[in-house]
Amino acid sequence: MGKPGGRRGLVTGALFFSLTMNVVGAGNLTEVKAYLNTGIKVMLYGKRFEPVEPGSGTKLVPITYRGSTYLPMRAVAEAAGMKVTWDANTQTAYLGEAEGDIAAEINYIKASPEFTYNGDKTYRLASRTPDELKTAAGTVFDFGYVTGGYRSVNLQVNANFECDKFKAKFYAADSLSDEDLTIKITDENQVVVKEQKVKDGSVTELELGVKDAKTLYVYVQGDQSILGEPMLGK
Repeated sequence: MGKPGGRRGLVTGALFFSLTMNVVGAGNLTEVKAYLNTGIKVMLYGKRFEPVEPGSGTKLVPITYRGSTYLPMRAVAEAAGMKVTWDANTQTAYLGEAEGDIAAEINYIKASPEFTYNGDKTYRLASRTPDELKTAAGTVFDFGYVTGGYRSVNLQVNANFECDKFKAKFYAADSLSDEDLTIKITDENQVVVKEQKVKDGSVTELELGVKDAKTLYVYVQGDQSILGEPMLGK
């Protein structure tokens, strides 16, 4: 890590919390499978940096999850000279001055296989198979679901009454037709949450309120369609 962007630039990457606190609001926690990565080395302004737990001195090991590496927020920020403040009442970590209102913010997570079901395992990452996530116009989605050789994308998203929002970019395209195509989202009771016709080859962005939904069934018509970057928000 160099100095571009100053000290604040050091902590703008992927970080995780290393704060002494009582965990509250268990509904906000999502269990994932991650790995302690002892092979990661960190250089801070040209010198080897090994993060430790403040007070105890316990060595903190970087975590690798789905191709990204996470470092302990407090240890890295304070080593770079930035104050870290934890507000337990609002479950908010402040870097620098403890100011600002985030009460209305929606925090989004990827609707990746941990939160979805697709029997054909059609989840894709642009870092591995960019061509499968590329539209005819050349747009490449960071991640998403593809047809898997069928005439549509079909996905089950498990919201479990815990999410406020669902958003995604829908690329609807069919090699055998130039007629309008259908995007349809229903809930676990087969009630339509959203349905609309879109032009063949178009990208449509939707953000829906799903607070009262346990399960969403997403359908995108077209044998070349892509459900791009689906996200669940709380």
